[in-house]
Amino acid sequence: MLRQRKCLQLIRRGLMHFPKRYFFLVQITAAMSLLSASCSESRIVQCAKINKIAGDAVNEVTSHAKGAQAKDPKAALQAAEAMEEASQKMEAVEVQDKKLKYYQTGFVKMYRDTSQATKDFIAAYKKQDREAAELAKNDLLKATTPEEQLLADFDSYCSE
Repeated sequence: MLRQRKCLQLIRRGLMHFPKRYFFLVQITAAMSLLSASCSESRIVQCAKINKIAGDAVNEVTSHAKGAQAKDPKAALQAAEAMEEASQKMEAVEVQDKKLKYYQTGFVKMYRDTSQATKDFIAAYKKQDREAAELAKNDLLKATTPEEQLLADFDSYCSE
């Protein structure tokens, strides 16, 4: 029981990283939206769209995780669904810039992998399958590992 609780806390911690890293992106998104006045979508506009989706995903995941009990698999599943929805929205953004396409693909993969690992963990938790829960926990950690570098590279590219 203690181990399951610890795994739920790890999932929660993995999902809680998003607000810290994307907090400033909302401000950048607003600034880029104001600066973009051309008819064709520039790199800045495309960056702003990706930023907005990322910020919205963070807010939604945070709203599900915030105040939820450590033993509440429903909140974790809602957060996983929010990540899946964010991956679909992110994928729907039309991006012409090759490098932005690379970052977009990275975000989509990270959101989908995080969502799937969370769902797998909750399924293992409900079945009380320790081995599957451990695998899902490792998958979740692996899914969120590239986040910091991906975000740093994306921010650097979009601020050029």
